[in-house]
Amino acid sequence: MDGIVKTVAVQLGTTDSAIRLLTSLFLGFPLGFVHRAVIHGKPSHVQHLYFTFCGLVISYFNFGWELLHPLINICSIWVLLLVAGGTKVSVGVAFTFNTGYLILGYLQNTEAVYNISWTLAQCVLTLRLTGVVVDVYDGKKGEEKLSAEQKESALTKSPSLLELLGHTYCFCGFLVGPQYSMKRYMSFTQGAFTDSWRGGIPHSVGPATIRLLLGILYIAVFQIVNIVLPTDYMLTTHFDDLSLLSKCGYILIWGKNAVHKYIGCWMVAEASCILIGLSYNGKDINGNVLWDGCTNMKLFQYETCTDLHHLVDSFNHNTNKWMARYVFKRLRFLGNKQLSQIITLSYLAVWHGIHSGYYMNFFLEFLISNALSEFIKFSHKLRILRNINDSTTLKPLVWIVKKITITFALSYALVSFVLLSADSYMKVYRSVYYIGHLFYLALPIVCLLLSMMLPKPSSVNGVHTTRVDKKTS
Repeated sequence: MDGIVKTVAVQLGTTDSAIRLLTSLFLGFPLGFVHRAVIHGKPSHVQHLYFTFCGLVISYFNFGWELLHPLINICSIWVLLLVAGGTKVSVGVAFTFNTGYLILGYLQNTEAVYNISWTLAQCVLTLRLTGVVVDVYDGKKGEEKLSAEQKESALTKSPSLLELLGHTYCFCGFLVGPQYSMKRYMSFTQGAFTDSWRGGIPHSVGPATIRLLLGILYIAVFQIVNIVLPTDYMLTTHFDDLSLLSKCGYILIWGKNAVHKYIGCWMVAEASCILIGLSYNGKDINGNVLWDGCTNMKLFQYETCTDLHHLVDSFNHNTNKWMARYVFKRLRFLGNKQLSQIITLSYLAVWHGIHSGYYMNFFLEFLISNALSEFIKFSHKLRILRNINDSTTLKPLVWIVKKITITFALSYALVSFVLLSADSYMKVYRSVYYIGHLFYLALPIVCLLLSMMLPKPSSVNGVHTTRVDKKTS
């Protein structure tokens, strides 16, 4: 098997570990068919055993005997739940232990470039196990103390070791996600999610196949474009010799393509979730079955949105939901939304790894988010900008400008996320004169200064008006 993997990796110009990962993701589809044909509807413990066995085999195929790391982590959390489940102490210990174990894994794998190792699955595991502990804590509260969102995932009792193993090793989300709660998984294995399928081809096959094909398409596009626009080119003297506009254009298109590999992997994994029925989410008002319960990529929204918040919401959706549910919203006691955002982004950076590139990426994300929010506030005050934005004639042009702007912002931040090493990504940023850093730092200041120069509204008979010269108006 090693020989086959190496041969395929050489032919495709990638690494052995990448081929193993892709193979494992694609295996989710045939394993999903086996589940639908043989395991679906069987007692919960049978399904837990099936998912655990499949996950352990996939884990060994990818990481060898390093599969012991997640097992140690799972057993530790199970003991924690037995001893202190439902307490604040358990929540603190879970966050500290799970994140700490992950960081130790990163310290063990300190290569200058990203390397697929057991920490890939450990990333998913860290959030999944931490979420279970928090959900058990929520379940001990009275329902009146829970938000609607918390009620969706709260657990009234601690899961067994077999349930934890099944939840963790389910091949649909074991390696790259998506995140889904223990409560959803338990409901699924107990038969609560059903599309009333009775023999023949399951209703989930069509939507799952479409998702799988889209995932393959995005992976193929990434591989092809990456040959033409490789990451390493930005570190060459040829890139340095380009004009500033050409460099920014390269970063724009390169960054748009760099995301495709993540999108492709998430959609292949999501296809397996749909196939086995884990993504079943009831029906819409027209009676159509919804398969978006485990959506990790809102593809149409991602490709068409021109707003940063919509972009973030569409990309790695379930991980962002996890961060919002278990970190950001639980920091309300701080009374400062920006501080909560900084802490959440900091935890997100730590969760990704110890390379400085992750921290630079999320620092830039914070700058960009703040800058664009301030610009939107300012644009509402300026009539000419409101008219341009509301113009039907200019709408296509406005959309193109906004799309290019938001795509460049994401691509600029991705330079550090992908290159990781400060020597590498700072070389690229120096080459473009830190244009993104300077622009997004300066934009809120410029908006503030211009806002101070605008005519102030005055109140006439209780109605707010703005004093302007008629000729100017």
